Amino acid sequence: MKRRVKKIKKTRVFIAIFILLIIILLVLLISRMPVLGYYVEGNKYYTDSQILKMTSLDKYPSYLFTTSIAVNAKVKNNPLIDSIKIKKTLLLKFRVIVKEKKILFYDLNNKESITDDMDKIDFYDKNSPILTNDIKDKDIYNSFIDKMKKVDDSILNSISEIKYDPNEIDKERFLVTMNDGNYIYLTLSKFKKINDYLKILSTLDNKNGILYLDYGNYFVPYE
Repeated sequence: MKRRVKKIKKTRVFIAIFILLIIILLVLLISRMPVLGYYVEGNKYYTDSQILKMTSLDKYPSYLFTTSIAVNAKVKNNPLIDSIKIKKTLLLKFRVIVKEKKILFYDLNNKESITDDMDKIDFYDKNSPILTNDIKDKDIYNSFIDKMKKVDDSILNSISEIKYDPNEIDKERFLVTMNDGNYIYLTLSKFKKINDYLKILSTLDNKNGILYLDYGNYFVPYE
């Protein structure tokens, strides 16, 4: 009876060791397996290939040991990327979720883009609004940035150029050129009115012209 018990114990130990070896071999096998593909999302200013290259994911690293921490260490000095998260799928692929800072406009005078956290970066995005001239008054410039932070994304993407255009009445006046060819006059105190642009546009009967939102609220079509 004792011999039978000992045999059963030895068999269980053998099975346990065998299972442990199988697990170790599987872990070693999986650890050597590279990621098979990527789903990149959230990126606007960088292409998928640029994201993969700057994070070294284009080298198809280990599926098991590649982490968000390791990937973020690769882009920690990039002023336009806030974070990158890696999510693993069962198909040995990665979902690469990119969180970028938002570019408010490109300052043509200083050759730099201004982000929503007021960073000034050496980067040009052709789809971002362009501030075409210099604003020497720093208070007005900073206030302008603050107003731009409150512009809806849909409107921001519709702006082509912005010109600081003060007159004798108002030193905080701007002229905004839209991608559709319309012009909008605004002051800093009424800058939020630009978020109503699409609603106003629907009342213009497909006409182009100048929309005065600085004083009053009226539209003058081109002749």
